[in-house]
Amino acid sequence: MKQPSPYDALILEGGSLRCAFTAGVLDAFAAMEYRPFKQYIAVSAGSMALTSFLSGQRKHFITLAMQLAEDARFISFRSVFSEEGLMNLSFLAKTVLESAPIDWEAMERELKGASALIVTTDAETGMPLYLSPIKENWMRCILASSTLPLITRGKMKVNDQWMFDGGFSDALPFMKAVEMGCKKILVIRTRPSGELVDQGKLDYLASWVYSGNPAITKLFETGHDHYNAQVEALQQGGNKEAEWEEIAPKSPLRSDGFYITGLDLLADYHQGLEIGIDWLCRNR
Repeated sequence: MKQPSPYDALILEGGSLRCAFTAGVLDAFAAMEYRPFKQYIAVSAGSMALTSFLSGQRKHFITLAMQLAEDARFISFRSVFSEEGLMNLSFLAKTVLESAPIDWEAMERELKGASALIVTTDAETGMPLYLSPIKENWMRCILASSTLPLITRGKMKVNDQWMFDGGFSDALPFMKAVEMGCKKILVIRTRPSGELVDQGKLDYLASWVYSGNPAITKLFETGHDHYNAQVEALQQGGNKEAEWEEIAPKSPLRSDGFYITGLDLLADYHQGLEIGIDWLCRNR
């Protein structure tokens, strides 16, 4: 099979367990040994899917996600007002360490000649932070990028700086890749192409909770507008500096929300596999 024309950057949107779809696309790439990328940028749970891809561990993300989704120690509505919140990221980290360890040596080999960034949000300014993780803090960077105010721990410290989920400040960071000089960019979405979002109930509540910080309040009040502008820019397919393309689900994923079963995750993963293989075939 002739390889598709090379892309130099891969961008992974977050979306919590919706990233089962992302894992399917990436496992299709892995099966076809398609890894032309020199720059990786991932947001929130997309960074965990990226980790599985870079370490060469096919089915790693979906196996882990299915294990966690139906474990009350990870998602528990009784823990909403606890320190860990609705989704227990400490339990996620413990599960990865004990049940699904990362092959760090394989990842280091894969990243020779390439680099990875994980997107988080500065907890004081609301601006995006682009972390360059190393083995020693890689999992902590993933957890910081996945820390949802009011859903998990409100924030996490990395390199002596407080931060939280990168999806609030730069959910689709393909323009960051353009700024870095990338010319051909592939974006893997967890929402259907062109789908826009409204300000959510969580955003309303968070803007009130963080009313003491105008920058963070504004982030929760206008973040959906920024996201929608990114979606519309993505539809343009490029500018004078670079071109980009997206791979997206055909319809809203079953793994959206908090009442998710293993079958929901598996369905979204299989959709990602199918769409990933179809994309590879079209780009021969």
